[in-house]
Amino acid sequence: MTSDPSVTVLVTRTVKEGREADYEAWVTGVSAVASAFSGHRGVHVVRPRDGSRVYTLVFRFDSAAQLEAWEASPERRVWVERVEDLCTDTRVQQLTGMEGWFEIPAPGLGPPPRWKMAVVTFGVAFPTIQTLQTLLLPLLDPLPVLARGAVLGLAMVLFLTYVAMPFVTRRLSAWLYPKRSR
Repeated sequence: MTSDPSVTVLVTRTVKEGREADYEAWVTGVSAVASAFSGHRGVHVVRPRDGSRVYTLVFRFDSAAQLEAWEASPERRVWVERVEDLCTDTRVQQLTGMEGWFEIPAPGLGPPPRWKMAVVTFGVAFPTIQTLQTLLLPLLDPLPVLARGAVLGLAMVLFLTYVAMPFVTRRLSAWLYPKRSR
């Protein structure tokens, strides 16, 4: 059996001067169209800071196959054609597995080294598992073992994905993404 992990796509674009409002409207439109596709998990927009005009869109899909369906679609092709006149530079990067848990703090940065992702994930997952077991197991005791495991697993994944990992990766961003010497 082959697994098809979730995929995060980072699209970094430099918007032409004076076209920012047009790009914002484009982002709203393409996000609405993408959200109709099976497996689409949302779009997060990292807006420019300090007048740089560099935007990063973070698209998430449940699987590579669902991302491929979006990328091959006529709807996407139309929206990509619409954005070409608004931008001077476009870069695309796909992330799978744990990389999607690590928020990229600035445009153009890639994911941190795998060993750092492993250290942070263990450092967050271990206390989360211990806490959830302490809090939930007494309530789940009447359930069969498999059901208890499923509830604990779901609670852990949701907490890590939406609360713990975004919080921790922001706090550790200087260590995860050190400035590169030139």
